[in-house]
Amino acid sequence: MRDQGRLVEWFDDQGYGFIQPDDLSKSQVFLHIKDFAQRGPRPIVGCALDYVVIVDERGRFRAKQVVYLKANQTKNTRQTSQLASKPHSSLHPITIAIGVYALFLLVAIGLRALPSWLLLYSLLINALCYWQYAQDKSAAQQNLRRVPEQTLHLLSLLGGWPAAWFAQQKLRHKTQKQPFRQIYFATIVLNIMLLCALIVLLPKFMH
Repeated sequence: MRDQGRLVEWFDDQGYGFIQPDDLSKSQVFLHIKDFAQRGPRPIVGCALDYVVIVDERGRFRAKQVVYLKANQTKNTRQTSQLASKPHSSLHPITIAIGVYALFLLVAIGLRALPSWLLLYSLLINALCYWQYAQDKSAAQQNLRRVPEQTLHLLSLLGGWPAAWFAQQKLRHKTQKQPFRQIYFATIVLNIMLLCALIVLLPKFMH
């Protein structure tokens, strides 16, 4: 099925970006430079495109047979151009949850409900998690051996889920693939449950 949209992100040095369909309820679509139907000028953010939507082997929406549109061929031009230029000012609920989680962790350590070494552990596990996402993204672009999804989920479960979220948004990686997303959100819930269990059980082990 063909669709229309505007390019909202483009990484020219790597030759890929993301299209926001004219129907704003639809998810963004991945675009690679080789997916254009014909060779032409390099795309720029805001250009109008017509394309076929497929689901690739990674489970993400991808544009194929892409062609440029003239201004009189586009739909909802004003609405989509505003989307391309308007910065995202509202905070995502996960971003807010990360702030609350970090504050809770600091308070719990300050009140000695949790051991002080947990702060250093949290910093290290999040750094490792972000690095693994970056490695997987690089491997995907170069067709090299990927980081197993189980490894990414395990790092998230062990406390690296905040860095995993920022890596997903910053690197545009694993943002649409299912069921990866559902499992990722499950690791957040499980990690918080483990943290609460540690707060309850730790005093019993110390006596």
